[in-house]
Amino acid sequence: MKKLKAFYDGFSDALRSPEPDAVPSSVTDGYAHRFAIYRNNVHRGLFDALGAAYPTVRKLVGDGFFDQLAKGFVQSETTRAGSLALYGVGFAEFLASHPVRDRLPYLSDIARLERARLEVSTSEDAKPLLAEELGGLEDQLEAMTLRAHPACQVVASEYPVFAIWNAQNPVDGNEVGKTSIVQRAETVLVTRPYMQVEMRVITHGQAAFFAALTRDGLSLGAACSHALEADANFDVMASFATFLTIGAFNARLNIPRGNGHDDA
Repeated sequence: MKKLKAFYDGFSDALRSPEPDAVPSSVTDGYAHRFAIYRNNVHRGLFDALGAAYPTVRKLVGDGFFDQLAKGFVQSETTRAGSLALYGVGFAEFLASHPVRDRLPYLSDIARLERARLEVSTSEDAKPLLAEELGGLEDQLEAMTLRAHPACQVVASEYPVFAIWNAQNPVDGNEVGKTSIVQRAETVLVTRPYMQVEMRVITHGQAAFFAALTRDGLSLGAACSHALEADANFDVMASFATFLTIGAFNARLNIPRGNGHDDA
C-alpha cells in the first residue's frame, strides 16, 4: 500500500508541477513524452472546465490571460473533486490574492457571483414557499421562522457586480457594448424559482432581513426589527412578498407550538 500511495503521490505532484518537463519517478525516460501529452490534456480539460464555470471572468480578462490564471489555480490546488461539473471551488479566493486584483478589484466578487449561479443551478430540488400557503397563519407569522430554499444564495460586494455581469451577458444574445455602470455596492440574490437561475439586486434592508431569517434563525418579527435597524426605509410587506415571489424560502415551515398547528 505504501508503494501504491507513493506512486499516486508522485504522479499527482508531477501533474501539478509548474515545471513543464516534470515527470513522476515511476515513468521511465522512454515514456516521458507520453506523460507530457497526458499532462497537457489534463490541464487543458481543467482550464476548459474552469472557463465554463466562470465565463464572465474569462470575458473580462480575455482567453489568454484566463489560461494563465487557470494554470496558477490548478497548480495551487491541494485537493480536487472527482467531477468537473462543479470544478473551481476556491477560484474566487485565488483571484482575491492574485495581483490581478490591483487592476480588476471586483474580479473575485464576479467569480463569487458565478460560483453562486453554478451551485444554485445544480442544487437539490425543493418546494418553494408560496404566499397562499400562509393563508390562515396570519396570527403566527410574527413568531414563525423560515429556511432559505436550497437553490438560493446571496452575494454581497463592494462593487456593482450585478451591473458588470449584465454588461458582459446582454439579453437575447446582443453584442456586448459600452455600458455606463454606477460605482456602488450591490448585494445580489440568486435563485432558481422555475428551474431557471435568476438574479436580482436587493437593498441593504432586504439583505439584513433575509440573513436574519435564514442564517441567524430569527423569527419573522425579529428579522423585520433587525432589517429596520439596518435600513429605516425597509418595506416589510413589499420585501417579504418579493422573497416569496422569487422562491427564496423553503416550503417547510417552523410554526410556533401551542397554536393548534403542527410543524409542516
